[in-house]
Amino acid sequence: MKKMLAATMAMMMAFSLTACSGNSNTAATTAAPAQDSGTEAPETKAEEPDSKEEGDEAAASGEGYTVALCNYSIGNSWRAQMEQEFIAEAERLKEQGVVSEYYITNSNEDINKQISDMQDLITKNVDAIVITAASPTALAPVVEEATEAGIKVISFDNVVDTDMQVATVGINEEEFGRIGAEWLAEKLDGKGKIVVLNGVAGTATDALRWGGAEKVFEQYPDIEVIASANASWDYAEGKAAMESMLSANPQIDGVWSQGGAMTQGAIDAFIAAGRDLVPMTSEGNNGAIRAWIENRDNGLSCIAPSNPTYTSAEALRVAIKALNGEDVPSNVVMEVSTVTEDNVDTYYREDMPDSYWVHTELDEETLAKLYK
Repeated sequence: MKKMLAATMAMMMAFSLTACSGNSNTAATTAAPAQDSGTEAPETKAEEPDSKEEGDEAAASGEGYTVALCNYSIGNSWRAQMEQEFIAEAERLKEQGVVSEYYITNSNEDINKQISDMQDLITKNVDAIVITAASPTALAPVVEEATEAGIKVISFDNVVDTDMQVATVGINEEEFGRIGAEWLAEKLDGKGKIVVLNGVAGTATDALRWGGAEKVFEQYPDIEVIASANASWDYAEGKAAMESMLSANPQIDGVWSQGGAMTQGAIDAFIAAGRDLVPMTSEGNNGAIRAWIENRDNGLSCIAPSNPTYTSAEALRVAIKALNGEDVPSNVVMEVSTVTEDNVDTYYREDMPDSYWVHTELDEETLAKLYK
């Protein structure tokens, strides 16, 4: 296996809630160290990592695995924190001798660049790749190419639509959409005019979350979707989209949003426009939760189903199990952790910035380096 690249990647790009811009890197990089912490396919619940079992085979061989994260974007704070969860888990596995080196690529939402990144990782002869894909279909051929080359491929978050991979890992994204939609329908007593804030068009997560919500709203003929926009799970785009919707629609009774940063932008847009706050679905983002808490006495109510940022670490753990020859189910389903009006105060962290995501495995030392 190749030696780890000498140059270390910068610990983190700036954590803003605005989308990433600029040219993507042209080659895979080895990540900087982080501190250790805490379809109808068969499903299993994600399990806690077992350090001893993971390390047995690699330790016996005297050589750790080479693994990679093929990422399509760190253009919002969830994705940036997700990447750091992978780094922390990879570093933990390096200390155990399970992993010898790891690579991280980022295509800045460029599908062709991500395909090229995958091909480069195949050339590097890595043992496993965990991928969050810019497109569930466009990345399928190169994932199949990697599988044919003997590489264990696990897709997570935005998964790849092919059977030629070891597994998919993540929450049930349709369930994410359903939870928020059912809550909103109940808050509105089954009637009213709502607007929709979706994520990045073309990604699996975006389609699945809205698909789950749409199935619910179809059961309520008196709920009318009067406007929708793709705002890329981003604060600035979410705020701008909501400003346009408020300008065009004198009556908005509810907001179904599939991202916390977008919801925070929507809240600020309502306040700036002098409009009464309405029920809004959200996500486990510290800024969105802060805005929720600060405005609940002004009539704001929310719910926040969440995709934990440590999904990347769980995908890596599944990859190690597959490399060790363990049986791995084709669909590893993680819990949709949900922040509610009853537990919201337990999740909010006043000492953390808005960009922090509350469902994490990162320890306090790593979080301090990232956010403070």
